[in-house]
Amino acid sequence: MAILEATSVWGAVRCPGFLFSSWPWRATAYLLSSTPVGLTALVAIVTLVAVGGVLSVVLVGLPLVLAALLSGVPMGVVERRRLGWVGHQALRDPHEDPEEPGLGPWCRKRFCEAASWRELAYTLLFVTVLWPLDLLAVVFALAVPVSLLATPFMLAAHGGASTMALKQWAVTSYPQAWALAALGVLLLPLGAYALAVVAGARAGWARLLLT
Repeated sequence: MAILEATSVWGAVRCPGFLFSSWPWRATAYLLSSTPVGLTALVAIVTLVAVGGVLSVVLVGLPLVLAALLSGVPMGVVERRRLGWVGHQALRDPHEDPEEPGLGPWCRKRFCEAASWRELAYTLLFVTVLWPLDLLAVVFALAVPVSLLATPFMLAAHGGASTMALKQWAVTSYPQAWALAALGVLLLPLGAYALAVVAGARAGWARLLLT
């Protein structure tokens, strides 16, 4: 399969030209974008639940609690669009239109749909577990080789005396520094493939829950 014919990150990762295509960048962007999305959703849900819980004694907070329970609906919209970054076709909206116009019928319809509860389950898992894992995958796959690549420059910045590689190993000579940089060169492509695999798995699982 030619890289230009690949329509998803799973297809692209099997192509010889994968490293020279846009797919590694798209996979990395997909995983990195989980952090702002996840943090924003987490803050919104915690705020709705906290404020709604405090005000529920006077019934004013109940709409906020109900809004938190429906937080999976907008998250589902965002996540279905993000899947396009890793080549998945746009997913059909699993929700049906309410029989009557207005906020009340819309809310009743959403609470009665299994898709809303699947989206809520995905959202809760996303804001507590998935976005930190996505961020860790990027850190380990890219930060480690990039740090190793920078070792000779870090040594030069310290006057050639001594520096720390990955804050673990003392480097006191340029042969050591360039050897670690060579290791970084070898690890960088492996990191790109690893991120593509993680992004493909994450997108596949999201697609399963959000359809």
